Amino acid sequence: MLQHLLRFPRLLPFVAASVLAACGGSEDDPGDGPGPGGPCVRNISSNLTTATTWEPGTQQCTYAVTGVVEVSGALTLAPGTVVRFGPDAGLLIMPTGSLNAVGTEAAPITFTGTTATPGFWKGLAFKSNTSANVLEHVVISYAGSEDAFCCDYFHGPAGSLEVRAAVVVGSLLQDSVSQVRIANTTVEKSGTLGLFAFNRARLPGFSKNLFRGNLGAPATVSLSIASALDGTTVYSGNSATNPAANGDNTVHLLAAPEGDLAIAQTLHKLDVPYGVSTGIPDTLVEYAGALTVEPGVRLQFEAKSGLRITETGSLVARGTAADPIVFTGRTETPGYWKGIAIRSLDANNVIAHARVSHGGSDPFCCDAFTNAGDIQGNIVLGGSAGRGRLQLSDSLVSQGTGWGVFVFKNSTFTPSANTYDGNTGTVGYESPPFAP
Repeated sequence: MLQHLLRFPRLLPFVAASVLAACGGSEDDPGDGPGPGGPCVRNISSNLTTATTWEPGTQQCTYAVTGVVEVSGALTLAPGTVVRFGPDAGLLIMPTGSLNAVGTEAAPITFTGTTATPGFWKGLAFKSNTSANVLEHVVISYAGSEDAFCCDYFHGPAGSLEVRAAVVVGSLLQDSVSQVRIANTTVEKSGTLGLFAFNRARLPGFSKNLFRGNLGAPATVSLSIASALDGTTVYSGNSATNPAANGDNTVHLLAAPEGDLAIAQTLHKLDVPYGVSTGIPDTLVEYAGALTVEPGVRLQFEAKSGLRITETGSLVARGTAADPIVFTGRTETPGYWKGIAIRSLDANNVIAHARVSHGGSDPFCCDAFTNAGDIQGNIVLGGSAGRGRLQLSDSLVSQGTGWGVFVFKNSTFTPSANTYDGNTGTVGYESPPFAP
């Protein structure tokens, strides 16, 4: 159960009236102030069940949040509002609630900790699906506590990993969509991740954000919503004016449940690599929709993890000579990750001007075998119970344990101007011809 502290005692009526008028509150949610001439501080420790507005007012009021406050009504913050969170405090936006924090470039909205320590407070968690959820011209700092939000913010094998991030969108057990628009927003100095978005999360209008100085990765998202991440956002922290890198300068991609895999997605070129299944080894990432990879995208796979395009899916990874696409292991050693398996006969399947390396750690489960044994390779087309199709051109396939490319019977492989280097075998076929 979420724990909440009791309200602070009411102010005397004449003091309360002046503070509330300045700070945009109501007598149902009173705040404390040190007295005439002092700074205005609104203390928030109870759930917000009705429409509420927080604003600085003429006295430049700030808001002090204690504990995890559930927002089940509409919470609106005016430009210039400052909210300071106590230890392990946070805002939890419930399905009926919303958080609309729209600042300006000159007057951003600030969410920060009462102590300037990474991970001092939990962060902002969204469970509602309304376009009113907006973070624009906002600064979020010192969130990402090790004390995760309760009670369904977990992921990974058998739900063994708890989500800890400055901003969380959705949850594992929530069947409905959650959304928030994040634009021109800085997420900095989180004790863990900057952003975590579940497979049912939506990030409309995600653009021009900055992730810097977070101790973990800037963002972790499900592959089923990866196209929401845009190239105008700085994920590395290394903008010209903000050089603070994150602890792990990769955007993490997680496997999505089967029911969320059929949506067309595009992996946009970012200023950092994508880390596929980072921290979750031996993971098979499947995709059943149209997956497009832009030129210049770099994907780094966790140990024994791999990408499989299923029967209904397709893969279009078309780089350029100047901006190739890279599929490799998080550690660039031969056989570090499984590789790419294509079980689709879609005529659009293409890998061009790419580098596929260090795959073939072990076979794809559960039909990647022939009479000669299990098949390992950087790229595998089809399987003993499936077929695949791929055009591969102008690409380097290298440093794999097993085949550079293996083609199962009834699969179609169209190669052109490729280079193979350092693989155990170059191109193998289950049925004639046995050589490329």
